[in-house]
Amino acid sequence: MSAAHAASVVVVLSESGHVHQEFAQAFSNQVSRSQPGVQISVIEVAQLAANALSEASLVVGVGSRAAAALLALESAPPLLLSMLPRESFERLRGQRTRVGAVFIDQPPARYISLIRLALPELERVGMLSSRDSQDGVARLMQAAREQHLRGHNELIADESDIMPALQKLFPDGGVLLATPDSSIFNAHTLPGILLGAFRRKVPVIGFSAAYVSAGAVLSLYSSPEQLASQCADITRNLLNGSTALPAQYPRQFSIGINDRVARSLGLNLDSSTALRERLEKLERQP
Repeated sequence: MSAAHAASVVVVLSESGHVHQEFAQAFSNQVSRSQPGVQISVIEVAQLAANALSEASLVVGVGSRAAAALLALESAPPLLLSMLPRESFERLRGQRTRVGAVFIDQPPARYISLIRLALPELERVGMLSSRDSQDGVARLMQAAREQHLRGHNELIADESDIMPALQKLFPDGGVLLATPDSSIFNAHTLPGILLGAFRRKVPVIGFSAAYVSAGAVLSLYSSPEQLASQCADITRNLLNGSTALPAQYPRQFSIGINDRVARSLGLNLDSSTALRERLEKLERQP
């Protein structure tokens, strides 16, 4: 890695939406404040050309589309990817080296610990998986077992499988844990999933702030600013001589609550601040 004062970082966005723009702005601000000599440029994946990266010390890809495009290049500077699930990262990376990531999904134990803290009366955790998300769901199932919860999974081959799967998962209640698998949880299917779970009095835990607005009882997620902060820390280390390009879950996280849906389901939840503080304290324990 070249010296910080001569470094150039290119941020490649999957799309121009406000979420990716928030990441780019927060990342640029944090790196520029700590290392004012670094040149940072932001482009969208549609503008990507191999020669645009030829002088870069590091390329930061934001979202799965940017990750796929960058990893398809025959040669590229070191890559740091974010705002994509661990499953997508592992599938896209292949045999490439000098690639790191900050995933959009949370550590499996963090999801399960939140269920334990927020919904201690529920012992059944249901999940839906596709072929591409089976490994991630298996990690969540293992985390559930370790915390003495009953984890159950239904494999989804087609969208028509989703409603029958919900019936199988929740014969007597439980909690549905959504995962960042866009073949199952997407704008088309989510309203039906949330309504189907609500009718069965099953609270849903999502993985983004948008899930709370859509009707999930809880969401456990990292904001664009929180992900950008972690990527900025890794970038500073690299520019200062580190050779480590880690693949990490988010350190910082937020919790969202839909109080209206919680009341409708008869749930009495602690505040999002109280839940986050309890979860942070739990993670600090040896």
